[in-house]
Amino acid sequence: MKTTFKEIAHKSPEWTNAVKLREKILREPLGSIFTDQELEEEKYHFQIAGFIDDMIIATAVLVPEADVMKMQRVVVTETLRGMNIGSEMMVFCEKFAIDRKSKLIYCHARDSAVNFYIKNGYEGMGDYFDEDGIPHLKMKKNSS
Repeated sequence: MKTTFKEIAHKSPEWTNAVKLREKILREPLGSIFTDQELEEEKYHFQIAGFIDDMIIATAVLVPEADVMKMQRVVVTETLRGMNIGSEMMVFCEKFAIDRKSKLIYCHARDSAVNFYIKNGYEGMGDYFDEDGIPHLKMKKNSS
């Protein structure tokens, strides 16, 4: 099973499937869904998806902010976790950001994902904070 990563277009069928995957993993456990406004704002962001054959199995959103990129809404299908797909997606997203002249990539990592980001070379910035009722830590990785 080889995973391929690529940018997908906002409002495309692939994007719709990516949103469903993110919503299932990130929002449904919290009893919420993405708002129309949140999804409309994504037209200004880069949509990244990982595929096995034609099925989306991983996704992330990159938000350009001057010379840095915020990575958010990062998910891998539950049944495929632990197979290095998330780390492969990090490499793709980091190269994508560097290719667009970003000097830094950062995220707000859920407490449960902090060790994943550390394993991938990210470092914490500051203290934990509450976002959506979940402890998060701002984490960064400098472009090199």
